[in-house]
Amino acid sequence: MGKSDSTGKGMKPEEIRAAMYLNRVKLKDIANDAGVSIGRIHQVIYKIGRNKGYRIRPYIAKAIGKTVEEVWPDETNKESGEACQRACL
Repeated sequence: MGKSDSTGKGMKPEEIRAAMYLNRVKLKDIANDAGVSIGRIHQVIYKIGRNKGYRIRPYIAKAIGKTVEEVWPDETNKESGEACQRACL
């Protein structure tokens, strides 16, 4: 559990939060790294609103030791996702 399965469904919000807990990462840690509010991180994890948070996803994935594609395989924006992936390394 908590891992991306072979069907390409990615991780559920609860799995992301569990991985954050296991890695001792808090929403505020990711928010500080990404330069956004804690609420914005919550919105991206729980897919709230129209904006998908492509710029923020790499920060969340990095914090839990995964790639963006492992966490959100069906929704990865290749253009902005790759640029953001390089930016937060």
